[in-house]
Amino acid sequence: MMRNTMEIDAILIELNKSIDAHYKWLVNMFRCAVSSNATKPDIMGDNAHFVCQFGQWLNNQSLRNEDDCSYVNKINTVHEKMHLSGKDLLSAILEERSYPWHFTKFEDALLAFTSAVMDYKIYLLSIRSNIDILTGLPGRRMLDESFDQQLIDAEPLNLYILLLDIDRFKHVNDTYGHLVGDVVLRALAANFLAWTRYDEQAYRYGGEEFIIIIRTKTDEQARQAGLRLCQLVGQQKIPYADGEIAITVTAGITRAQRDEKLDTALGRADRAMYQGKQSGRNRCMFMDEREQITLVNASDGLSFHLSA
Repeated sequence: MMRNTMEIDAILIELNKSIDAHYKWLVNMFRCAVSSNATKPDIMGDNAHFVCQFGQWLNNQSLRNEDDCSYVNKINTVHEKMHLSGKDLLSAILEERSYPWHFTKFEDALLAFTSAVMDYKIYLLSIRSNIDILTGLPGRRMLDESFDQQLIDAEPLNLYILLLDIDRFKHVNDTYGHLVGDVVLRALAANFLAWTRYDEQAYRYGGEEFIIIIRTKTDEQARQAGLRLCQLVGQQKIPYADGEIAITVTAGITRAQRDEKLDTALGRADRAMYQGKQSGRNRCMFMDEREQITLVNASDGLSFHLSA
């Protein structure tokens, strides 16, 4: 599950605070050395890296994916080493047994910590730059860049692309204005975030089009996931300043094949969706690997064949 902009911003603030806090910690080390005071728990304690505020924040982090784990685990490791080497250096100074290597070890630990924090910040900023400003969903570029790896990581499950397009969205803009149209897009994006499950990820693909990546075992499970989301859209009116707007979507869904490029799989989903638009809108269409399009029936989940 990907982080949203608010979560990313909150983490970036904490990372910035961590650097500031450890500058102050370094100054306190100098004060301890000058005053021969070795009683501060965030410097001389056995678990000094847990005592400091940043250490407590790190310990409570909710990790969303392997990349997050990799960055945070690295910060954890170098953060602990920095505190330990600082304690060793201060002890050596106070006991008048310091050597140049004590200082070198501490300097290396400081640099490793700031480098690890900076690497995580760069990673988070790269994610944030690929998030759609209007809706807060990851955008087309993020899907383009991550699709090949997502297809590999989905195994042993299958990966499906659900392409959804708001029906008659031009009418919404023409009737209510583009500002209300933006309200509709933001609300629908928020709804997708609330409605998608653990193995589903929503993207804004452009205009009034959204994509949901679905990881599941069978075509039937994927069809039902697409149907569920389409039905939820139709059931949930969107409030705006002067009332509520009811919208529907037409969707096309297909299974991505091994080593297939996004554009190829997306082309099938788009053709399935186009068939849905041509045959009445407000429906979910499925295209299989033989490029046969079926309508997923909204009443009982059965599929009926349509010509492609």
